[in-house]
Amino acid sequence: MSFIKRNGIRILSIVLTASMLLAFGGCAKKGIDGLPLDENGVPYISEDFESRKNLAAARGDTTKIEVVEESGNKVLKISNRTDAWNGANFPANAFVGNKVAVRCSVKSENGTCSLSLQYDLAGTTAYTTITSGNTSAYHYATLVGEIEIPEHAENVFLYVEANGVADIFIDDFSVTVSGDYVDPKTIAPLEYTDITTLPELKTLYKDYFLMGCAIPTTFVSNENKTYIDLVTKEFNAITFENELKPDSILDYETSVSDLSKYNESPAVKFDHLKETLDYCKANGIVVRGHTLVWYSQTPAWIYHEDYDINKGYVSRDLMLKRMENYIKSVFEWAQENYPGTFYAWDVVNEAVSDSNGQMRDCEWREIIGDDYVEKAFEYARKYAPDGVKLFYNDYNSYQNTKRDAIIEMLKPIAEAGNIDGVGMQGHISTATGVDYFIEAMKMYADLGVVVNVTELDISMPQTSNGEFDQGVYFNKLFKAFIDAKNSGVPLECVTVWGICDNLSWKAADKPLLFSETLSPKTAFNGVVAAITGEELQKPADYVEVKRDTTTIYEDYEDQKFVGHPRFSSTIGVGDINPYDGKFSLSCSGGTAEYDGYSIDISGFVGQTIHYKFAVRSEAPETKMTLDIDGQWPTVTSVATGTGEWQVAEGTYEVPDGYDTLTVYFETTTTDSFNLDNVLIELAE
Repeated sequence: MSFIKRNGIRILSIVLTASMLLAFGGCAKKGIDGLPLDENGVPYISEDFESRKNLAAARGDTTKIEVVEESGNKVLKISNRTDAWNGANFPANAFVGNKVAVRCSVKSENGTCSLSLQYDLAGTTAYTTITSGNTSAYHYATLVGEIEIPEHAENVFLYVEANGVADIFIDDFSVTVSGDYVDPKTIAPLEYTDITTLPELKTLYKDYFLMGCAIPTTFVSNENKTYIDLVTKEFNAITFENELKPDSILDYETSVSDLSKYNESPAVKFDHLKETLDYCKANGIVVRGHTLVWYSQTPAWIYHEDYDINKGYVSRDLMLKRMENYIKSVFEWAQENYPGTFYAWDVVNEAVSDSNGQMRDCEWREIIGDDYVEKAFEYARKYAPDGVKLFYNDYNSYQNTKRDAIIEMLKPIAEAGNIDGVGMQGHISTATGVDYFIEAMKMYADLGVVVNVTELDISMPQTSNGEFDQGVYFNKLFKAFIDAKNSGVPLECVTVWGICDNLSWKAADKPLLFSETLSPKTAFNGVVAAITGEELQKPADYVEVKRDTTTIYEDYEDQKFVGHPRFSSTIGVGDINPYDGKFSLSCSGGTAEYDGYSIDISGFVGQTIHYKFAVRSEAPETKMTLDIDGQWPTVTSVATGTGEWQVAEGTYEVPDGYDTLTVYFETTTTDSFNLDNVLIELAE
């Protein structure tokens, strides 16, 4: 996205102070950030707060942290939070280049709390959720997760946050190194690959479509010009990852300074964009404006009386005036300062729900009504400069139900002449059916609009030849783009969502064209080969696929799991009401019913499996489903509405003809669920 949390990143400036480096009592040895060292010289964190000392610092300008007494124990209280990301930061520079296991006990009336990671890399701040779990105000939940911290990360923090702004209580926060410890001081400086001889994608595809990428503004402002040099060489269009989203350009301080002037027309600011836009203008790079109206990364104050979140929502009429004037201000600024630089704007982003194909609930819809999308495009057409194309943008827009809902929503807007294009985000995997993607393009084009692929990243499969398999898929997809263009589909731009894997919002999935050294991956070679007609060559270390039918069994007692979260869900191991033993797996945070937990069953392709698992959820139904795009066959379905543990068992004939295949657990709603004692084995 992929908040990273789906595509949203908040930039937070944090200053290290001596107070956050307080030592543990009785620890003779201390390492980086004042962390204690064990007998082998390996740093760790083990905070029970009984000494009333802690390493944490408040996260957020207003956030307050303090050690308090609770039922005879000391815990860390985090209060006065005004944003969901406000919490407690624990310094973690000592763990750079290492995999760490993170654990803590959390209590909060927020529905969900998360353990997350923040770091700077190449001048860019990245955020990753490690694990999440359901929480309550009455009982502590245990959050457990593992994450690998990039070798060259700086300003690293592990932190606790939540999905609301209620107080958070933390106890027993610990961080330990998994495997052999790598001392960050011994890590060699990053040596970048020479990019000067690489083929230029923008040149290869010039007769077909623009080649775009998403970048942060730090690429241009950074003293290290390697990243922006690669962008300039390979691409002729860019999208700002976050800096043109509403919460980056709406100016709260100015808006509240003079309500007589700004009450109907919120102030906007663009100083943070100037250096990058000047660079794009000077280098012939066009810009996609992303995005004007979105349910996420839009400041809450824009919806309230006097821009005060403690007051009620404004009326429909006032909200429409604010929307119109906001859109007008953005377009007037762009035309006055950078005429010709912006080729397109995403007017509305992600207005359709995944769960039922209906419009997504959000403040825009609640205050204005179902016609807020139409009104946004009406205002955009009124003020957009000539030649600037207006887009609706969404993810999973190739999936049948959502695709049809998007088309129905856009029909009256297209008939009114207020939309020019549909943006298909493309956060996909190698299991996504290319034919479904292309078919959706054709159906959107039937609205009389052009099509852009706006946020393409393709997760590397967890296979023996993952990078090669990913490259083969990139090759197949771009061949399909070329064929679609040749057949008359108005595909005008393809944008990859980032440059290199380690800076991706889905870094763990390695979904992009370049590695952290900026060396081209097989994915890049696949894109090149699609247009040149060359064949991808198998690498020297290619492993011929042999089906591994080893039994898969997870009881989570070792607090580990072999699977992965699906889409926006978050996976963790907790100790609240397990089916058996002390722990179970929790899946939460999903925004759609299919945001669940995936397990690779490639070894069982063409075989009959025996499965058994325990599941509980408040959702009426939980399903085990094969991840085959366009089909998604159900393996089994379990009635789970009571929230009590239910056990499912049976056999299933896994279809043949797939190199890779996963099965995933999902609910019929977006409710969280728990799994325990998951068994998948060959049937006797």
